[in-house]
Amino acid sequence: MIKQRKKPIQVLLIDDDEELASSLANRARRYQVLITCKTNFKEGFEELMSNPKYQAVILDGKAPMSPDQPKGTEAENFVHEAIMKLKELELVHQRVVPFCVHTAWYVQLEASLRNRARLFDKKKTAVDDAVMEEMFDYLHDEVAELEDTKVKLLHPEIFEFAEKYLDAEDIAFLLSLLSARPSPKREVILERLAFVRRLEEAILNVFCREVLKVDPLLYGLDGQSRTKDLIELIKVRKLAPMHISFLTYIIYATLSTIVQHKAPESSEFYNYPVTPYTLQTFIGGMLEIILWVKESIEKGPRDGSIMHDFTPPNPRR
Repeated sequence: MIKQRKKPIQVLLIDDDEELASSLANRARRYQVLITCKTNFKEGFEELMSNPKYQAVILDGKAPMSPDQPKGTEAENFVHEAIMKLKELELVHQRVVPFCVHTAWYVQLEASLRNRARLFDKKKTAVDDAVMEEMFDYLHDEVAELEDTKVKLLHPEIFEFAEKYLDAEDIAFLLSLLSARPSPKREVILERLAFVRRLEEAILNVFCREVLKVDPLLYGLDGQSRTKDLIELIKVRKLAPMHISFLTYIIYATLSTIVQHKAPESSEFYNYPVTPYTLQTFIGGMLEIILWVKESIEKGPRDGSIMHDFTPPNPRR
């Protein structure tokens, strides 16, 4: 009996046997595993590095290192290099990607990969659905233990929005903010507040594009901040509930001053006291803004808002 999974996982398969890869991808859908295939080391890891959607990797035992490697010269250095690259990804970029090795060279590779990788035999998965299901269950279980997975499950609406509208770097910032342990160090808090400030800009750009149907780059041409122009527009046109309008302004004004610009000594923001609670307050405000933008996209602007003549400020001549 096939187990049903509520949440599909995105898996990158690196295997030069395209016919087998296509067959595996089709079968995997029954187990809520969505597979994208690349045929060599170079293209596979370029895809993995550029796209945070991948939650796990399936490695061939022997595959080309590059797209121009002559056919028939594949060797097991591929799988060893790939495992080292995944370890580097974890150590240098703090991104943990579970993986397994799916190979027709099971017997030859078992000794060298013992205690380094979970192996599955292609000859068995091809004919035995139970072995194939075991492989997909293993990946599901490994993904479920990831901190990022747990964070996404705690904030499903937030990440539904993020994965549809934000870029890979902004999603990484969001995950970092929601999964990091609180730190009392001022420099760490300021760095994370800078993430909040950047995310606010990205979120308001989404509102501009998806709700107002205007290119956000058309704002800020009068020499002012594009984000400031959008915040003023939201306030004047009453496009958000009062508390959301207030949050957009407070995040922009406060964090622009204490993070992006050095406030003068006479300013109340000079050496602004920040604590982990300060950070959590701003993160909470940012999440409220995301939910408002998400609702505005799905249901349209709130009742009573003025939706005609959304003309950006005239640029300076």
